[in-house]
Amino acid sequence: MENLTEKFEKNLISLSDQEVINSFNKEVGNTGWVAARAHFLKALINQFESREIDYSIIKNENTISFAKKVFLKEKKLHY
Repeated sequence: MENLTEKFEKNLISLSDQEVINSFNKEVGNTGWVAARAHFLKALINQFESREIDYSIIKNENTISFAKKVFLKEKKLHY
């Protein structure tokens, strides 16, 4: 059975890199938290990894920061 993260990934995989970044930026400042959002955010991170996008600027030890919008330059996220 397909889990929710996999369903979100199927939708994200067809997007361009910029569209994936736009999806991330839509989450900036959103403080709401539900299980579906957790799966969506995991799918976003999986897309960064599978596309070999360096997201170290938003990655802490065990968390991802949604404090600022990012842009993509040379396969790396920047503020």
